[in-house]
Amino acid sequence: MLYRTVFIFSGLLATAAMAQPAAQAPAQPPAKRTILQTADVAASPAQETLFGTVEIAPGSGNAFHTHNGSEIGYVAQGHIRLEVKGQPSRDLGPGESFMVPRGVVHRSVLVGGEPVKLINTWTVDKGVPLLVPAPQ
Repeated sequence: MLYRTVFIFSGLLATAAMAQPAAQAPAQPPAKRTILQTADVAASPAQETLFGTVEIAPGSGNAFHTHNGSEIGYVAQGHIRLEVKGQPSRDLGPGESFMVPRGVVHRSVLVGGEPVKLINTWTVDKGVPLLVPAPQ
């Protein structure tokens, strides 16, 4: 299950990066997500919680996307700018956390030259991709 989730998620990130219009900045390598644990949390509808890390290296990042559930993140290292559609951007550093509700379009952008490491949980619908690229 872990390998399937990471494989599907990596493919979605690559697809999202390739789908950016030519007028935008060149595509960046996606952030690296590592799922450390999964647990079923509801049967109807089926949901699971994924616990893992997100690593954003200088020169990488992620395109705007959504999740079929909520995301809670904690900045363990580095600085990000959390961009949530319809809200002011938030700059976050070590020790700060964030929450993104189900279906909200967002991305995290590396701020500065230091790598970023986030510790995240996603409580999402089971059996669907973790990440859904947002329409451009």
